[in-house]
Amino acid sequence: MTTTKKLKWLLSLVLIFGGFTIYKLFEGLVHNPAYQEYEWIFKIISEFGLFVSVVVSVGYFHHWIIAAEEHKESEISLREILSKYVDSILLNSIKRGFSGITNKEFDFSQIMQGLKAGDYVYWLITFDPRFKNKSRELENGIKNGVHFRMLILKADCRIGELRATETTGFNSHEFNEYSKLFKVTLEDVISRIGNKITGSLGVFVYDGLPCIPLFIIIRKESRKVEVYSSYYLTEPVSKMPYLHWETGLNFSDQTSFESECWNMVELFLDYFKTRWEMEKEKLYGTPGKEAAENKDFIFAPASAREKCSELFIE
Repeated sequence: MTTTKKLKWLLSLVLIFGGFTIYKLFEGLVHNPAYQEYEWIFKIISEFGLFVSVVVSVGYFHHWIIAAEEHKESEISLREILSKYVDSILLNSIKRGFSGITNKEFDFSQIMQGLKAGDYVYWLITFDPRFKNKSRELENGIKNGVHFRMLILKADCRIGELRATETTGFNSHEFNEYSKLFKVTLEDVISRIGNKITGSLGVFVYDGLPCIPLFIIIRKESRKVEVYSSYYLTEPVSKMPYLHWETGLNFSDQTSFESECWNMVELFLDYFKTRWEMEKEKLYGTPGKEAAENKDFIFAPASAREKCSELFIE
């Protein structure tokens, strides 16, 4: 018990017993003939002492017995209400893999600094106008043993024209020029990746629907998968915030929705794999067939063409 509580207890006891003592003392004086002329004053003091004693006693009785019980009932009620909403909103979000949202735009540099040798990065995007200034970070990541698999939008395609019309600050010509620059910048990185480099880069150029921007990180050492996802709205995707998702690394054959423990990370992974295999089929055609020459597939190192077309394998 703290000093403050002890003092509160002491004060209460003083008021209860002090009030009762005053009541008894002055009640006796009220009936004493020697103090008949002061009877009304003694009566007031006596009643006041009784009032203080009774009120404090009742107050403490309520505080320690009735109020304590009411507090317990309130806690139970509040817990039930919170459980209902927290379970449906917060806990369900965590269960499905939601981890937060970026403050504003996606911080490519910070993400790249956290990558380790053996990690895989899947990146689905139209293009990123900031990338020309970030290409060295991608190159260093590859040289440090990180494997990148990218799906980027093809320049001069119909989808690019449509996306340009709904994006603030772009017209079709500018949009296509940025798409070309994005690929050229990646080819420049590829030209500096030697055959002895342990990391790799595989890039398919697609002309289908971009769906959503995705940046997926498979962390081999910690066995975790992180996903950053956003939306194609009127603002360029380079200026958009990203939702952050995270879960443990799991490559079971069970379809996501067949399990109670499904989460969004698995759905994002499944979508990227599907899109990747669609583009890969154009490269190889039927399974087992040797890869055809395809300008829509660029990769590094030059000696690891087949490896660069493969995704993470446990």
